[in-house]
Amino acid sequence: MVPFRVLVRLKVFQLAGVAGLAIPINSFLGEGEVTGVQVLLAGLLVVGSGVASTTLWFFSQRYVGELAALPPAAPGGAERLRFSVLDFWGNRQEHVVRAADVIPPFEGLERGAAKELVLDRPRMMRLLTGEGVNEG
Repeated sequence: MVPFRVLVRLKVFQLAGVAGLAIPINSFLGEGEVTGVQVLLAGLLVVGSGVASTTLWFFSQRYVGELAALPPAAPGGAERLRFSVLDFWGNRQEHVVRAADVIPPFEGLERGAAKELVLDRPRMMRLLTGEGVNEG
């Protein structure tokens, strides 16, 4: 299974390389020379490919594929929750936390206040990304 994962990773990098070289090679074959602007465009294409891959990785780790309630690890212990996510390459990653550590985002809010919170885009984005939340 490992060789297939390596092959997939190499294919992604190969695609970025071919995309970055396509403009200069096409220009060289057609005109016999490559200008600085074309080299710059090729570089920007490779950078854009890297940014797109990083963005996919970033958001794929924030999509919860499965949420499971686990029994306590020891008798009388705290209940736990397991969040399962997929990484960029499709590998499953599991994060286990205590149930008491999970804070419901709309806890204690009435319907009108919850609607106001959802419509306040900057505040909602901070809530979704966990920005400004104490981890400790």
